[in-house]
Amino acid sequence: MSALLVALVMAQAPGPWPQRIDAVEVHGVSWTREFVVLRELPWHAGELVTEEDWELGTTRLWNIDLFSRVDAKVEARPDGRNVAVYEIEERFSLNPLFSFGIGGGRWWFRVGANDVNWFGRFLEWGVRYERFDIFNGGQGWLRDPRLFGKRLMGLIQLDYLFRPRPEYVRRRLGGIAEISGELNDVTRAGLKLEVFRDEYLNPLEGVPVLPPTLLAGQLTSFQRMGRVDTVRLRQKGWTFEVRETLGVAFSEPSPLYAQAYFELLWFKLLGERVNLAVRVQGGLSTEAPTELKYYLGGLDLIRGYADSLVRTQRFALLNAEARVILFDSMWFAVMGAAFVDGAIADDGRAVTPMLSAGGGVRLLIPRLVKTGVRADVAVTLTGRPSPGFSFGVYQFF
Repeated sequence: MSALLVALVMAQAPGPWPQRIDAVEVHGVSWTREFVVLRELPWHAGELVTEEDWELGTTRLWNIDLFSRVDAKVEARPDGRNVAVYEIEERFSLNPLFSFGIGGGRWWFRVGANDVNWFGRFLEWGVRYERFDIFNGGQGWLRDPRLFGKRLMGLIQLDYLFRPRPEYVRRRLGGIAEISGELNDVTRAGLKLEVFRDEYLNPLEGVPVLPPTLLAGQLTSFQRMGRVDTVRLRQKGWTFEVRETLGVAFSEPSPLYAQAYFELLWFKLLGERVNLAVRVQGGLSTEAPTELKYYLGGLDLIRGYADSLVRTQRFALLNAEARVILFDSMWFAVMGAAFVDGAIADDGRAVTPMLSAGGGVRLLIPRLVKTGVRADVAVTLTGRPSPGFSFGVYQFF
């Protein structure tokens, strides 16, 4: 009896950090290959592990979104070994995809399916149908988040998509190849090659102004710093991303163009229910084909305004939200939000300010990843005040 008691005490009381981990045991995985779990750990069996690296391994397992439960502990076995034990619960990896957006006089919805754990190897495929107003399009992609077994991401994607603009409707057939890698857990860099052909159809309303068919290719480098972690329904942390693009428009009289774009995301937890969220974006472009300039509007950037209201080569944008959990249970939660959206656009001839404020509600399903619906009401504060409605899936950003 005393030997059993000693063994139990030792199992609950490994030595202080840092400590040597002699072996790893993974329990609860049936479809996912064990190497997928072990590959996320920033250490190997037989090494001296710090508390920071131990916690980083658990965070990485949560952030790949394959598991609904990750419990990690170190057991000191009677034979003197320290064994890392991971109790894991897998998510069902073949997922239906459904999302929609309504705002600024436009609407879209997408439906499809993807598998984020193909053959249990943390590979992703996906197909998606898109309906944008009266137009039908689609996407398909293959993604490897651990290309060559490293912390590299590889993506191949094909698009056939429509986007209504004030003077025309753009129809794009394009392909994307992207590769990116982590320099560490808070820094990522990569390259994206995109080739596409744009054709232009008559607008849904108004006088048509149709540019010539555009065939273009562009190479984008990007760097991202920081990390945003999810704490149940809320987020914490920050990311800052910069993108630099060099493009060639083969059918244009001035074929070369360059663009720079940045995005800052910042989230702060206040108490047990409040979440502050900020998004800042900015863009700068040389003279470029009409469709490749920046469009600002109410569908996905500034609530309350018409979609694609402003076309510009330079802009700065801010979205700020205060989110409050009003009700929270296992399968259903309600979150309220108050927000301010604003932007300044400069097309070289005039500066256009845009500002709106409002509030909304999110109906969320905590047991599912980023699942729920959002409804917002915004009032424009430039020009004559007018209300606008915005609906979508999960959060606005």
